[in-house]
Parts: sequence; C-alpha cells; structure tokens
Amino acid sequence: MHSENRLFDQLLKQPLFWLLVLCAVNFFAFLGGHTLWDVDEPNNAVCAREMLLAGNWWVPMFNGDYRFDKPILIYWVMMPLDALFGVNEWSARLPSALSLTALVLVVWGMTRRLMSVFDADADKRERTALMAAGMFATALHMIVIGRAAVPDPLLMLSLGIALPALLIVYLEGKKNRPAKMPAMLVLAVVAIGFGTLAKGPIAGLMPLLIVASFLTLMRDWKSWHLFHPFKGTAIALAIALPWYITVGVLTDGVWLEGFLFHHNLDRFTDPLQGHRGFPGLYLISILVGWFPWSGLLAAMLWFGSWRLQTLREEPVRLFMLCWIGIYILFFSVARTQLPNYVLPVFPAAAILMAWGWAFASPSVRQQAITWLAWSVLILSLAIIVGGGLAIEKMWPTEGVYILAMLPMLLVSLFWLLKKERLMEKQWDLRLLLVAGMAISMLMLTGWSLKGVDHNKVTSMLAEKASEAGFDGSELATFRYFQPSLLFYHGGRLPMLPDTLQVGEWMAAGKAVVMPQGSLEELPKEILPYLVVHARVHGMYARRWLLLLSLQPVGEVAQ
Repeated sequence: MHSENRLFDQLLKQPLFWLLVLCAVNFFAFLGGHTLWDVDEPNNAVCAREMLLAGNWWVPMFNGDYRFDKPILIYWVMMPLDALFGVNEWSARLPSALSLTALVLVVWGMTRRLMSVFDADADKRERTALMAAGMFATALHMIVIGRAAVPDPLLMLSLGIALPALLIVYLEGKKNRPAKMPAMLVLAVVAIGFGTLAKGPIAGLMPLLIVASFLTLMRDWKSWHLFHPFKGTAIALAIALPWYITVGVLTDGVWLEGFLFHHNLDRFTDPLQGHRGFPGLYLISILVGWFPWSGLLAAMLWFGSWRLQTLREEPVRLFMLCWIGIYILFFSVARTQLPNYVLPVFPAAAILMAWGWAFASPSVRQQAITWLAWSVLILSLAIIVGGGLAIEKMWPTEGVYILAMLPMLLVSLFWLLKKERLMEKQWDLRLLLVAGMAISMLMLTGWSLKGVDHNKVTSMLAEKASEAGFDGSELATFRYFQPSLLFYHGGRLPMLPDTLQVGEWMAAGKAVVMPQGSLEELPKEILPYLVVHARVHGMYARRWLLLLSLQPVGEVAQ
C-alpha cells in the first residue's frame, strides 16, 4: 500500500528511537505524580522497603510478618532502586516501566527475527516489527500495568522473551538442526528461570502447555528434541531453585507452604478474596485491554485462517493462537479469576496482529481499518460515558477527568467522517491513533490522576499523624487497614483486635485510625477525652475515618 510506504519511511529510519519515545510518554511521564493505589502497589512497595531496612534479601516480609503472595524478584529489583532514589512512588513503579519498555523492544526484535526465518524482504520485516511493537506500546492495559508497582511486568517480560524464542528455536531447527544447544534456547530457559522467581511455577507451566499444544496440532512431537528439555529444565532450575531452597530453609518451610499451596493451588481450586470472575471475562479483558487496537485484532482473527491444515502451513499464527488460547482456557478453569492473569498473552496478540496485517490482501486491510475505526469510536465513547458516570457516582463533580480519553474519540470520529479524503492524502489511521493515545495518556497521567488523587486519603492520614507527633511505632488501626497507610507512615501498623487493646494503646499515648461508626464500640467513659486529629472520607473504605488519640493526663486534670 503506497499510503503505508510513505508514512512509515521516516519511522523506519530510526525505529528504536521512536519506540523509546512512545515508551517515555506512555510508561514514564508523570510516573510518580500520584499516590499509590491500594492494595497491590503499597503491598509490594512496603515489602521491599521493609526488607531493605532490615538488610534482608531472602524472605519477603510485610508489616513484620511473612508475605506469601509473590516470590523474590520484584523485591530484588525494587530494593536497589529504593536505596538509590529513596522510597517513593516513582522508584516503586520504575521496575514496571523498565520491564514494559524492555518488552516493547523484545516484541520488535522477536518479530524481526520471525520474519527473517520466512525470508521476508527487509521492508516488510521492518514494517511488521515496528507495527507489533508500536501497538503493544500503546495498548491501554500495557500502559496501566507499566505504571503499577506490581510483579506482573516481570513475568510478562520473561514469557515475552521465552515463548517467541522457543518458536524461533523450532522454526530454525526445522530448517537446519543445530549441532549444540542454540543461544536462543538458552535465552528462553534463562527467562523462564527468572519468570519463576517473579511469579512462581506458572512461568514454567505455561510454556510447557503452549509448546505441547503447538506440537500436538502440528503433529510434530518428534521435534520435541529441538528444545533440549532436560538441559533446559536444568538451566531454569539452576536459576530459580537456589532462592526457593534458601527461603524454605530460613522459614522452616512455612513460606513455601504458604506460597505454593495457598497462593497457587488454592487460587486454582477456590475463588480467593471473592475474585470469581464470569464466563468470557478474559476475552473481554483482552479486547478492552488491547484498546485502541481491539478492532484490528478482531479483524486479523476473523479474516485469518482457522483451518488446521492451513494453520500448519502458518506456524507463527498457530503458535500465537496456542499461546492466547491456552492462557484463556487455563485461567478460565481456575476458580480465582482476575484480568491481570492473562497479561502475558499481549505480546502474542501484537505479533499475531502485525503478522496478519503483513500478509493480508489490500481488501482485507481496508476492512480491518474500518473495524479499527468503529471499535475505537464505540469503545472510547463507552469509556467516556461509562467511566464518567462511575466517577461522578463515586466522586461528584470529578467525572470531567475522564475527558482525558476524548482525543481517541475525536480521532476515530474524524477518520470516519473524512475517510476518503484522508486516504487520498495518505494519512494512516494507525499513526493517528498512536498520537491520540499518547496525548490521552499525557492528559490522564498529568491531569486526571492528579485531579482525583485527593480522594486517596491514607497519605493525608499519615501526614496528620506525623504532624501530631506519632512516629512509625505509635500508630495502629481498628476495624480498618490499608497498606498505603503503612507505606506513607512507615514503621509497623498493628491491627488492634478489640476495644480493650484500643484503650490500652491510646492510654500509652499512641494514636489509632478507625471508622467513625466504630466509635460506638468504645467504652463511653473515654469518649469525652478523645482527640480527633483528622476526619476524612476513605475512598476504599467508603466511610468516614478518624485519627484519634486520648488527651494527655495533664490536660485531662486541668
């Protein structure tokens, strides 16, 4: 397509530069510009800080107790950054921004390599790689997770390296069987090892299931030897096992039991914390999370081949479908369901979409662009209207902040109204949407998130407690707990179980954060002597919260 050729020429001269510009805008701009979101961000940030202050590099700890939720890698990355830049929102989120930036470059590099395997000409190879990486860098869920202090981006990076690398090993091995273990295979199993340190056994299980399903559909189990399964497993274990053994020894097996059984097996067999999900959750999560490219992905899936015999002649498409399908199937069977569980499929979606575009006919491309324009219009309108109403219901007068997504609505509407004229001028909707998404993200992170940040009240409570003279050992909670309060106040944050301990705690000259409605549980005799240092409406608790202490004895006597 001539329109595509002219518009992409300048970008193709410096693809890495432009990809890094996108990453700078989408992942790094205003990264520390708003307080942490409960509960995952402060859970991870507090654990890293607590371990750093204790000089503990082995056992995840939170508020003085073991933290069983995640393995060690996220803390190993956070702790040096905390030491270098201080404990703050920016340093807590930096590992995710760096991981997603690296993954954008991985998607670009792996797509180029896959195109080279099929002897694609240099122009097609570069365009396909840039399209895959550029759309990955501008997908909504990628931007959200790349700005969150969570371990998911580390797993995404690990599997985003490992799975395309395994496919390359297979495709290149079928052409020319290597005499020794290929470097690409070593890279894949090393990545799996680090993924196991990031999120646990799932990092090894999913590649196994995906490759097994791919070989089964290809009717090519005889090529299993190309993956050197015993050597590969040994390398991955050599990376991950030392830490698991160490943490098991240091905790007498308690940490391993809590992580492997409760946070892995129990999540699969029971809906933990009420996260039951519903049929179709992951399909919806992928399509919405892939905004603004949802319509283009749907078109590439719809117009692409689904006949197994044809797919065997298109192994890249088949592998990406296996990657996406196995993930959706596996986590749909699991009883605990969350949208973030299928985040590792997004590199596959990017490669699948760009690959389909590269080999699509002009008529299919035109239909796909129409699908893309309409999907952006519909989804952006739904986000603006639905999101605005939801925000207004939660925080009256603040629904205006959802207008950060307005550029996407305007771009799609402008294209649909002026399509013929724009195509004559060789304008590319994909590039317009990339620019629109960058503007929306700058508005969202630099204006919207800052505008609603005052509704997250724990930093305010922590500040009021410090102003009143209560340090990290002199604050507790009753009938309430948010990890962000611990992050912003520091020290420990005991959760007092009953009113007797609340009275003893305050009698010792310390402060308590509690819901206003729980005042009726306190002995009536102490109510006249309570000092209210702050009264705020909790965003998560959805009730009034009080920062309380007792009047000093001298003041009571007077």
